Amino acid sequence: MKHKKYIKNIKQRQLYKKTELFQKILKVLFIYIKNKNLQLVIQKIFFFKLFKSCFKSVIKNFCLFTGRSRGVYKKFKICRIFFKKLSERGLFFGIQKLS
Repeated sequence: MKHKKYIKNIKQRQLYKKTELFQKILKVLFIYIKNKNLQLVIQKIFFFKLFKSCFKSVIKNFCLFTGRSRGVYKKFKICRIFFKKLSERGLFFGIQKLS
């Protein structure tokens, strides 16, 4: 059950991977320029370029099986409800029911 939001989110993640390195380099350079106390005009131009190229949309985690966006464990990429069902079947080693 994959929703439109889930498919859109996958496209956003792919776009983010393309621009991630460039953004990190710009951020480091911006901190360096800010610490050097260069002219305010140069800082503003660089600041504008940095935020113009930045990836502004939010990337959410979705459950791979149900498409649920809330209560998703990052390590397993599944929601807490589906995690509980799978752990009851014994698919995860070392996880036991507490109560």
